[in-house]
Amino acid sequence: MNSAIIGATGFIGRHLARELSRLGHCAGYDLHAADLGETRVEVCDIARQAPVLPADTDAVFYLAQYPGYRSFPTRGGDLWGVNAGGALRAVEAARVVGARAFIYASTGTVYAPSFAPLSESAPVRRDQPYALSKVAGEEALALIDQPRTCCVRLFGVFGPRQTTMLVPAIANRIRQGQPVTIEPHPTDPGDRDGLRISLTDVGDVCAGMIALARRLLDGSDVPRVVNLAAPRAVSIRQLGQTIARTLGTEACFETAAQPRAGDYIADITLLRGTVSLSFTAFDAGIARALLDQ
Repeated sequence: MNSAIIGATGFIGRHLARELSRLGHCAGYDLHAADLGETRVEVCDIARQAPVLPADTDAVFYLAQYPGYRSFPTRGGDLWGVNAGGALRAVEAARVVGARAFIYASTGTVYAPSFAPLSESAPVRRDQPYALSKVAGEEALALIDQPRTCCVRLFGVFGPRQTTMLVPAIANRIRQGQPVTIEPHPTDPGDRDGLRISLTDVGDVCAGMIALARRLLDGSDVPRVVNLAAPRAVSIRQLGQTIARTLGTEACFETAAQPRAGDYIADITLLRGTVSLSFTAFDAGIARALLDQ
């Protein structure tokens, strides 16, 4: 399988490039040129220009992210330009070379807050800029017949060499002896473990996206939208304790003044009915994330 990654130098992109380069030629595109082992990354500002893909590209993986999404409405056009407009530019480039599979990295944060596991039919939120721009990208791609497309909603991705997001943030607090904050449940005083989240090892994310792309290429049924996440949710307390145990120390916790709005748990029934995946044990994934730097 020859492939192309848009957003190749990001956290997931670097891991995915390594896996795809084992399966065939892999071309990368991002705001800055780079060499990722066998994957050479060319400059492409996807918010403003379409990439020129190799003629033999089979599958395109769209992982581009706009780094300033938290500054909305400042440069809000770039947020939509990457998450919606850029995806359409990449699809057009894929069509030019006859690529037959297109994987769009969306996010589980498109869902409205809930304490129940979130299936693909759960309500999405349109009151938050980043989520809304991802929904726009998904809905635009639903109008595309060729290449075949699949939008994967990712949950809590973590792994080696990650410098931001939940796992490294909590690990840094524990290393510094600072308390980990637990947001209480709004109606259950017995809930002392905080947010529950489907934390997912980046290696499993890469394996899932590749498996879905293979099914698109061989003509098998693939959902237009599918959750890609670990089968078991963990709480913030469990996460803190696991990190502390891995680091050979102890974690301390504090309770936030305000309750949380919901949990972040993926229902992966649809994923399991589409592809066969083996998931990394949580403790092993945390150890690899913290120690394999």
